[in-house]
Order: sequence, then structure tokens, then C-alpha cells
Amino acid sequence: VEGGVQFGTATVPVDRETLSGATGNRVTVGIRPEDLTVSTTGTGLQTTVELVEELGADGYLYGSTEVNGEKIEMVVRVDGRDHPVAGDKIALLPIEHHMHVFDTATGVRLTKEAISAGS
Repeated sequence: VEGGVQFGTATVPVDRETLSGATGNRVTVGIRPEDLTVSTTGTGLQTTVELVEELGADGYLYGSTEVNGEKIEMVVRVDGRDHPVAGDKIALLPIEHHMHVFDTATGVRLTKEAISAGS
């Protein structure tokens, strides 16, 4: 989209030069569980929490979302004591400087470094 990559209801800034390396109008975004955050504004990738694994100080939310008609499994590391619960609908955003972009058609990494997600 104009200004970056559509991430649910948010636009994550990605420069035109990076996106120009894609062979089509789709890219794949790579984000580790510790590099996602639950949005406090509701803006982001809408996800349904299906399971919460509590591991002391950390917890892992397992859930799913739909992107372009395809079910995508999501894993998010959260505070082990204060987190959403199974059944909750949440929005996710990448943490700044911790997102990678790949060409969907070829699998080639388009970002040299992780890029800022903004808030």
C-alpha cells in the first residue's frame, strides 16, 4: 500500500526502494514471537487467541488470523502474568525495527535490516 505494508488495519512503513524489489504487489512479512506486541489501540492485525501457554515470567499466545482468505497461525510472547486469554480478539503490531520483508513469489529477502514498524 502507499507508505508501506498493510498489517491488518495498520500501515507499517517500508520504503519504496525495498518494496520495488518485489516481483508482484504482495510481500511476506517475518516477525518473531518476541517482536510482536498486543496493540493498545486496537489497530493492527486482528487475531483470535486460541491458547495461552504460561511459562512463569513469559507467556505465549497462540492464535490465528486471516490474510487474503488464508488462515495464518500467530505466536506472540507476552507477560506471563498479565495477558489476553483464550477466546479474546486482539490486534497485533510488530515492534519497531524487528520486521523483515520477503518477496512472496521468490522468497528473497527484500530488507537488508529489520525495519521500523512505527506505532
